[in-house]
Amino acid sequence: MKRLLYISTARSILHASELDDLLLKAREANSRVGITGLLIVGGRRFLQVLEGADEAIAATYERIRHDPRHFALVKLHDKEVGSRAFGSWAMGFEQVVDG
Repeated sequence: MKRLLYISTARSILHASELDDLLLKAREANSRVGITGLLIVGGRRFLQVLEGADEAIAATYERIRHDPRHFALVKLHDKEVGSRAFGSWAMGFEQVVDG
């Protein structure tokens, strides 16, 4: 099993309805291929952890990499792991708000 952590920058701040749509689609897609994880959004910055089978993580990351809504993806962690840290979350979510 693989765990991948990356950061990226959105081209523009996503409105609440756009984030809701993104999360709905991510959770559905992740559930289909056995991926779990966490997405943290703060302004235009995204931090995401994905964990699951190597092939599923590679395909999902490639899809994310080609998504035009963001740029400057940087992998921070990409390693084999023995167990899931986010096993019950198809995609956990937290939005960081300044202030």
